[in-house]
Amino acid sequence: MIPTIIIALIVVLFGGLMAYSRTLSHDVATWHVDPLSAPKPSSPNSYRVGPDGTTEPDAAAPEFSIDAAALGAAFDTVAMNENAVERLAGSPGEGWATYVQRSTLFGFPDYISVRFIDLDNGGSTLAVFSRSRLGQSDLGVNKKRVEDWLAKLTAAIG
Repeated sequence: MIPTIIIALIVVLFGGLMAYSRTLSHDVATWHVDPLSAPKPSSPNSYRVGPDGTTEPDAAAPEFSIDAAALGAAFDTVAMNENAVERLAGSPGEGWATYVQRSTLFGFPDYISVRFIDLDNGGSTLAVFSRSRLGQSDLGVNKKRVEDWLAKLTAAIG
């Protein structure tokens, strides 16, 4: 049987971690980055999709048959309907926005920067760069988020 003192220490440690991660401030200059060209973090806890010319993409970005302004508005609706998401900086109308999503249990912040790009054919594409602020591994959370949001975006556009 685990002694009560060990259980109490574990509870205090987890509580402290939760309090710490939920009180972190967001430095816009650090986290509102251009998803087309921001350097890849040294830790493997990020995921990026983008068109040709994007710095170290993990996957190619889809193309849409609507202009970048409409794409930005649709993406913003998808993002803001997710749990624990807030817009940190920028806006879809500016063509570039960064969102923060916190994990459910510990409140770890992840940052999602998105740029909406008009194409010559009248359509659009985007670059999405999702990355974790804390930890060394995200257990695939950033990739899952980007793929999930893009699937919801595609369904919303039709």
